[in-house]
Amino acid sequence: MKLIYNNLDVVKWVNENKAAKIGFIPTMGALHKGHLSLVEKAKKYADKIVVSIFVNPTQFGDRNDFVNYPCTTKEDLALLEELNVDMVFLPSSAEELYSNENYQPFSLHSIDSVMEGSYRKGHFDGVVRVVKLFLDLIQPDFAFFGEKDYQQLLIIKKLIDNIGIKTKIISCQTLREKDGLAMSSRNRRLSASERALAANLYKVLSFCKEKYSPNTIAEMEKVCLQKLAEFSNPDYFEIRNAEDLSKKGSIDTKWRAFTATKLGEVRLIDNIALN
Repeated sequence: MKLIYNNLDVVKWVNENKAAKIGFIPTMGALHKGHLSLVEKAKKYADKIVVSIFVNPTQFGDRNDFVNYPCTTKEDLALLEELNVDMVFLPSSAEELYSNENYQPFSLHSIDSVMEGSYRKGHFDGVVRVVKLFLDLIQPDFAFFGEKDYQQLLIIKKLIDNIGIKTKIISCQTLREKDGLAMSSRNRRLSASERALAANLYKVLSFCKEKYSPNTIAEMEKVCLQKLAEFSNPDYFEIRNAEDLSKKGSIDTKWRAFTATKLGEVRLIDNIALN
């Protein structure tokens, strides 16, 4: 497994592997089974697997969130080596990664202004910038993103359409713990009591899926927000069009429920397809 720490060596590696189909999984480290499932899926598509580990400062509005993000690089590398990953890119610094940035902002047609976009100002700008840098450097044929960050997934697809590159985005189902909690690096920051309460997040989403009707969206959002407030401090619970995150649709529209809530100092997000 090749470890690379600077942009120039990434370019060299890519040039040496031009004949191969490359699959790319961007991560911020603190890897869990959800990340590893992306690697396993990538193996079905690609000859060479590349994983990045980089906690990107430009997507954190909250400095404390950035500083407290879990860091388990030694353990992460051991897990990736077990899966026979070909190359891991660990940028030595943000200055190194962003040194040759050529990014022109573009319209995301309001996908970035709702839900996470309204609560985490500038977050998606940072996500788009860093993903574009990785795609420009690594030039993967496929890139793999989990549906837990569904809003991010749609935004990355918009990025691909905008810059017109070859990379195909592969969406991957959310992996969950036995009690339904979506796997997340942030889960390890939960106390034992908070972790027990966190299982209720999926119960609320499942309740919504069971009771949902296109005619009762506003009422269901209100009920589910109240349920979240019984055990956590919710930011939102919203039902939106799965294609464009608008509130517009018909009985044939694919709808999805989205939520974000806090347990102590830890903010968790999740979503579920309703139909």
